Amino acid sequence: MKERLTRALAALVLLLAAAALALPASAAGPVLGATEAYCIMDAESGLVLAQQNMDEELHPASITKVMTLGLACEKAQGDWTGMVTVSHEDVYSLVGTDSSHIALLEGEQVPLEDLLYATMMASANDGANALAEYFGGGSIADGVAAMNAQAAELGLKRTHFANPHGISDEDHYTSCYDMATILRWALTQPGFEQLFTNNEMYIMQPTNLQPVTRYFSQQDSMRIGSSMFHEPTILGSKIGYTDIARQTYICLAEKNGVRLICVTMRSESKTDRYADVRALLDYAFSTWTSYTEIPATPAAASVTVQGGGSPLGSLSLDAPGVRLPLAAGMQASDVALSVDLPEVYLLGGELQGWAVYTVPGSDVQEAASVRVPLQASGLDALLDSSRGVIHPAAEDVEPAGYLRLILGVSAAAVVIVGAGALWYGRRRGPAARSDRVKPDGI
Repeated sequence: MKERLTRALAALVLLLAAAALALPASAAGPVLGATEAYCIMDAESGLVLAQQNMDEELHPASITKVMTLGLACEKAQGDWTGMVTVSHEDVYSLVGTDSSHIALLEGEQVPLEDLLYATMMASANDGANALAEYFGGGSIADGVAAMNAQAAELGLKRTHFANPHGISDEDHYTSCYDMATILRWALTQPGFEQLFTNNEMYIMQPTNLQPVTRYFSQQDSMRIGSSMFHEPTILGSKIGYTDIARQTYICLAEKNGVRLICVTMRSESKTDRYADVRALLDYAFSTWTSYTEIPATPAAASVTVQGGGSPLGSLSLDAPGVRLPLAAGMQASDVALSVDLPEVYLLGGELQGWAVYTVPGSDVQEAASVRVPLQASGLDALLDSSRGVIHPAAEDVEPAGYLRLILGVSAAAVVIVGAGALWYGRRRGPAARSDRVKPDGI
């Protein structure tokens, strides 16, 4: 009995040891108790610097609108002068939701710029609906489909949108990492950063159906100078809340030239949200104070180029280098370079080749990678060297034989045509041939 008990205890110890080895390494950065998940990302490179549960699928609430606004800015391409007509669905799909809105009316004609600022600053769900129709091409559903298509294009695996505004739905979710990636993409769209960072009151003039003037002011206490929560490093932000999602937050912050994206999800209260965001930004800007240049690597890889069904040669690929924020104690030599590319590049297609820069991580910095497109060199020279070369599929056919065949066929054609013309002339006789001569006097 005693021996069996000893064996059982030994097995339990081994089981616990194996389980401990299977546990993932703890993430770098502060451990938050009142906030479920967060992600701090370098806005320039996309490198994740610190995180907690950043891949957990959660309800985003109104930070959803970052994607909505990004797609609207992409479609407008900086021209915000157009008018958008509010549809029945824009207004009445929100009935019973007790959600934020600016009292848009069916048939109301609203300048696109007003809709952008209303959705951003007043978190107007009716405005988000109208924008979804604008970039979706006709309906809110089309706009939501465009949002999911953009998420797929960005390679996001933990995001699915069910609406353009963020009202909680079991099929509407994302993660802190995905939202940080969405904001990083949105910041590249014309006018989005201006919209996202605006801190002045916005005035919406009366429309064809609304005689009142509407005013939109900043709702994020961290961007209001007189607030006890004011955080001067934050350039732009979007806040969100539903009963299911709890408090959510996304922002762009900058200090000493370092630009960071910070996302928090499922904070229990506003106070928790603001306190945790401030703690994260304090940590981030004391840990990453500048950028480190990771130098370019010429001829980092090569790929076989194929055209016409056969290899044409090898193409050299350069890793272009990148700027990364590294914590104290890390240097450029600590960053590992690898490549991600296919074995063969089919000429005429897009070369999907990436330089992958990996930061090993430490107790203060997350182990993470960024991907930068490889740069091809020598393609023109490779194509020039391939011109005039016989295709392998034709190597068993003698080119001169083709030439003799072509010349033989041409000569035979000349003889046949000549004989046919002679026979035709004899059949018609001299009188028939005289009709090709003009009579005198005409």
